[in-house]
Amino acid sequence: MKKHTKKEEKHPKEEHLAEDLHKLEKQGQELEALRDKYIRLGAEFDNARKRWEREKEDVIKFANYSLLKDLTIVLDEMEQALRMVKEHSDFEQIAKGIELTYNNLLGVLFKKGLKTIEAAGKKFDPHFHEIVASREIEEGDEHLVLEEIQKGYLFGDKVLRTSKVIVGVKKKEKAE
Repeated sequence: MKKHTKKEEKHPKEEHLAEDLHKLEKQGQELEALRDKYIRLGAEFDNARKRWEREKEDVIKFANYSLLKDLTIVLDEMEQALRMVKEHSDFEQIAKGIELTYNNLLGVLFKKGLKTIEAAGKKFDPHFHEIVASREIEEGDEHLVLEEIQKGYLFGDKVLRTSKVIVGVKKKEKAE
């Protein structure tokens, strides 16, 4: 038997198939890398979504934390005022203490965005005022707010509560 000393030549079709196989293997590796990247990105997105949901829940849960913290000072003042009422009969001092507490409460609420609605002397506006009564007037602007029964408030630019008001209406002439 004779040994082949000459290299066996590959058929051109075999070389083409080998190249195609090599390309397919490379594409398979690239596809696998993209698949892994896709899976990782999906997991990262899912984790980010869960983190955002937790953060949103925390924001909602603790949205009033600062307000409540500031209001604890007003609570302390109210407790002190109640003690004063029980221990003393100096009503002028008690009234001053209540007024101080009221002003501190308003200060806290104004600092957090509360605003009062101007009503007395203003033209009636159904967005800001609620008519609870009317009073006849001789002269002047009809539907002018004559008296504020209960204050109205805004939180930022949003109406928290309308002012309850008495408005003026023209006196009706009696038919003769």
